[in-house]
Amino acid sequence: MSTTDDDFAEILADVMAFVTNEAIILNRLEEYFSPKPAKFADSEGSLKAINHRIEKIVDDLGGAPSLIIQFDSDPIPKYDTYPNAAFNEMFALFNRTRKSVTRAHMFLIGSSMYRQIPSIPSHPDTKRQSILANRVDAAFWEHAETCYIRLASYWDRVGQLMDFTFFGIRQFERDGFSSVMEKIHNNWVAIDPALRNMPAWYALRCYQKSDKADGLGWLLRRRNFLIHSMHLRPIESDDEAPLFESAFNHLDKNLREKLKPDSMEDEMDKIHKHLAIAASQLPNILSLLEYAIQIDFRPFPR
Repeated sequence: MSTTDDDFAEILADVMAFVTNEAIILNRLEEYFSPKPAKFADSEGSLKAINHRIEKIVDDLGGAPSLIIQFDSDPIPKYDTYPNAAFNEMFALFNRTRKSVTRAHMFLIGSSMYRQIPSIPSHPDTKRQSILANRVDAAFWEHAETCYIRLASYWDRVGQLMDFTFFGIRQFERDGFSSVMEKIHNNWVAIDPALRNMPAWYALRCYQKSDKADGLGWLLRRRNFLIHSMHLRPIESDDEAPLFESAFNHLDKNLREKLKPDSMEDEMDKIHKHLAIAASQLPNILSLLEYAIQIDFRPFPR
């Protein structure tokens, strides 16, 4: 083998080690996180209770049951698989978000260790150590950005499920969770005091309307900036001796005054809080879906 082949083989070995070990490392490291990434259920009993509620909702919406017993002479049953697919989308996004949170937290730990113990890389080249530390920092910001985008996308999957349950809407493209909440508010809450007074509705409505750093309004604005305008990064300090004077820069102004990134530690804390809120709101989401089915806001195809 040539030197080039040897180098390529060595790189492939590193690649396989990385892709094989990442899931194991993240799973082991999560036990030492503070706080730990939130889950929908912290015990087997609570998980069973959640699954039971979901199975009942899916069944009431005409979806496929988790267990089908069929004899050879029976005709093949037909089910509406949209409810199953909508729930699967919602949970897939939560799990992907949680994985992104774990990755971001891992790089935060790596960045902190680089800053506190510069000798960790055990490389004599100080310049290279600095480059590696900067790349670890950049990786954290990249994963943090993904966390925010996926957190907002999770809530859009919730909106997709609610839009179907309340209004029978299957073609869900441009609407988001907030627009579905407004549609429920305008069409049903005004004429249904029981829905208006439900603690589940109140809790979701408060989160949806909040513009604080732990509210959905704040999260959606940040998501929109990250998708349409700029990437998440720290604010660089002003150069004390600039080589030139910059004209007014709209992107720089938006970064400093609207996106307003905090320290890596504070950003990680916000991400964990939004993930925890997403997990804690699941019972309220299920309660609203159950209520919509009970009141029969729309006819279900059977």
